[in-house]
Amino acid sequence: MPWFANVANFLVTSIAPSELSSNQRKKLKRDNLDYYWDEPYLFKICNDGVIWRCVLEEEQMSILDAYHSSPYSGHHGGARTASKVLSCGFYWPILYKNANDLVKRCDECYKAGGISKKDEMPLTTILEIDIFDVWGFDFMGPFVS
Repeated sequence: MPWFANVANFLVTSIAPSELSSNQRKKLKRDNLDYYWDEPYLFKICNDGVIWRCVLEEEQMSILDAYHSSPYSGHHGGARTASKVLSCGFYWPILYKNANDLVKRCDECYKAGGISKKDEMPLTTILEIDIFDVWGFDFMGPFVS
């Protein structure tokens, strides 16, 4: 059974499953407004009008792997990988958790690692005594009046 089976069945038949409690039935009816069924896919409609396709469990890891291990721009962190998936129109409830787990298991990301404290450049402060002690450059040019 896919994770969205109750929502899809309710959209098609307008009958809530009998094993749900009354609060769960109310939640299902309320959540029903955010979904749209177009055979054979279920779509989630967000508050800002963006439409995402709900993805089955079998497809989730292959989609994540494709966006994380992309040859032209890949191996980002979990949040960036998840946002790339969302920007392409795919959705499932535990997307961010799955993306973070994939990044933790990625061998190339593990070998590359992050910048350690010993590799960071030291920060130096600028001592300011008067207002005009610090000079800057005006890259924008003068403002047009």
